[in-house]
Amino acid sequence: RLGTPPSRAPPRHDTRETIERAQESGVEVKMITGDQQLIAIETCRALGLGLNVLTPENLPSGEQAQAQPRALGDTYGDLVQHADGFAEVFPEHKFVIVEVLRQLGFMVAMTGDGVNDAPALKRADVGIAVQGATDAAKAAADIVLTKPGLSTIVTAILSSRSIFQRMKNYVIYRIAATLQLLFFFFFAILLFPPDRYEASWPSFFRLPVTALVIITILNDG
Repeated sequence: RLGTPPSRAPPRHDTRETIERAQESGVEVKMITGDQQLIAIETCRALGLGLNVLTPENLPSGEQAQAQPRALGDTYGDLVQHADGFAEVFPEHKFVIVEVLRQLGFMVAMTGDGVNDAPALKRADVGIAVQGATDAAKAAADIVLTKPGLSTIVTAILSSRSIFQRMKNYVIYRIAATLQLLFFFFFAILLFPPDRYEASWPSFFRLPVTALVIITILNDG
């Protein structure tokens, strides 16, 4: 008797929730895999991603990409940008997809775990090696995850945005406070000369550096 046992490797239980959180945060998620196209489409359906999964037959090979490295975005930009994912790809195709998106002006992050992901991880703006990745992937990545799953990435995005917003708010506050001091002393010196109120006083303000430093410190408090 001859039979074919069925096999199924479903995504992690929290992957769909992680992708939804990423999309809510404004991150566009694309799946790039070496698996067969129908498997990739079914995986996208399970994860709530789009089903426009293409094969790399319309993408350039490594030699073609090297022949026109700066024209990849113009030539293949629409194809890559409007695709929800790519299946049956080789390492060179992953590199090309990342490079096309970068040339379109996107900030590109790439996750991977194998040797075949190393070129794309190195080329991405943020390369992320997942837990259990090969040494080659870890060496090429900017960030190495030490725990299973991708939820840490979304947590890091939200935390970094919060930190950036606080830094931005503080810089705006400091600029506004500095301008307040500058305008105050400028108009005070311009409109209120001391000799107008007392003839023996000088015709302009004298503000020692020490006094200016004390005022700045108190204003910062």
